[in-house]
Amino acid sequence: MLHTLELFDFAIADRVTVELGPGLNVLTGETGAGKSLLVDALVLLAGGRADDGVVRSGREAALVQATWGGEPPLAASRRIVRDGRNVARIDGEIVTVAELQATLATRLGIFGQQAYRTLLDAAEQRALLDRHLDASAAAAASEALAAWEERQRLRARLAALREAARDRARQLDLLRYQVDEIDAARLAPDEDARLDARLTVLRHVERVREGVATALEALSAADDGGDRPSAAERLAEALRALMQAARHDPQLEGLTGEARDALAAVQAIGRELEHALERLESEPGELDRLEARRAEIEALERKYGAGADGILAMREALANELAGLAGAEAEDAALVEREAGATARLNAAAAALGEGRARAAGRLAPAVASVLRELALPHARFEIALEPLPEVGRHGAERVAFRFGANLGEPLAPLQEVASGGELSRVMLALHAAAGSAVPTLVFDEVDAGLGGRSGRAVGEVLARLARGRQVLVVTHLAQVAAFADHHLRVDKAEADGRTVTRVAPLSGETRIEELARMLAGDAGEEARRHARALLRDPTTA
Repeated sequence: MLHTLELFDFAIADRVTVELGPGLNVLTGETGAGKSLLVDALVLLAGGRADDGVVRSGREAALVQATWGGEPPLAASRRIVRDGRNVARIDGEIVTVAELQATLATRLGIFGQQAYRTLLDAAEQRALLDRHLDASAAAAASEALAAWEERQRLRARLAALREAARDRARQLDLLRYQVDEIDAARLAPDEDARLDARLTVLRHVERVREGVATALEALSAADDGGDRPSAAERLAEALRALMQAARHDPQLEGLTGEARDALAAVQAIGRELEHALERLESEPGELDRLEARRAEIEALERKYGAGADGILAMREALANELAGLAGAEAEDAALVEREAGATARLNAAAAALGEGRARAAGRLAPAVASVLRELALPHARFEIALEPLPEVGRHGAERVAFRFGANLGEPLAPLQEVASGGELSRVMLALHAAAGSAVPTLVFDEVDAGLGGRSGRAVGEVLARLARGRQVLVVTHLAQVAAFADHHLRVDKAEADGRTVTRVAPLSGETRIEELARMLAGDAGEEARRHARALLRDPTTA
């Protein structure tokens, strides 16, 4: 239940606190006093569009805040700054306007002239009926929406696949060519590095051979029997001399071992140089063959990446892309099958939803018609038609249409074609009165607009009945409605510091009688007071 509503520098309300109670709360006052201003503040608090025009002249910001009881209790506020900024809070924590709106939607329903006009919208009519679905039909509605959304996703994917089919074919041809071109080269990992190393040797083979031969000649015994001894021969001679000397000086034995190792190392190097000379004997045409292979790899590098490893990595990526594109046909078939499944689920859920809507319409329409007849529309008829759609959609297989007739002998017609503004407000009230509301606080602004005394009494009776077990706040100009109030508040204009301000005061006893008298007769004369007292004793006799 809404406990308090506070306005600070909101339009002509400089500082207003309204305390509300359970049951029917009525706001009355002279035209222009600011009754609807309180409703506007609640609309803003509930997430309505913010306009810095609501900020009181001469002030920088307006603030609307309210508290609710219940479990858990709740405090909400919204501050509008003249430069267009606004801050929403729930229990003191800053939230987005969307979060504020979602939270208060479970606690507050506001119905003003604009809200009544929404009844003319087919989507709103469907939503109103669907609020009264039983559990199985509500589950079918959720299933239908989920199946429809899945089918839309699948259809979008299929359309994209088929639209891209021609491009996909060209891309497939290109990818196959590129993979085949790389495969034909039969590259080995790191092949380019090993090839470059061998080419370097072959391109300078004579210089390398000359250097190896010179080194071999210097280290090993000369083959030509020349006079210049080799390094191996000189080391062998030194080793023999050390061995002779070590026989007499044991301290030289260490050097003898080192000399022996040095001789073995030189001999090993010689053998390796001999093998190197053998390797330098290339096959005829090897250089040309390797140069051609290197040119082939370079050509692939210009297309696919640096080095054999880069080309092979690109080949892997191309193959993966090729596999993905090649699988598109299989994906198409799978999507068609899944779409058929989603359509079957959608059709089944829509059928169950349609049956549930028919049940809900069968309950709701007679109850609404009955309440409308209470609301001074004695010949009112109300039906809820379910019109088949050409294709099952996100909300099922039928269009919901409210049909209304106010006059005897006239055929039923769509609500938007025949209902006046006053009739629309009464249809909205009848919908809530007939089926109840899950929202604990309902606000009606000028629900009795255009009605007279007897019609007003009927509206008051329905509002009082609706207020049993919940809180209803209504702005009214009819004493016949105000007489049913559990809590009566008067909105007045006053002057403060040379400016007009709005004030709200609870009424009881004589002050309430005086207000009802004013509403009945325009003044608080004795005859009007007597009528007001009678009205309070028994509002149904008005």
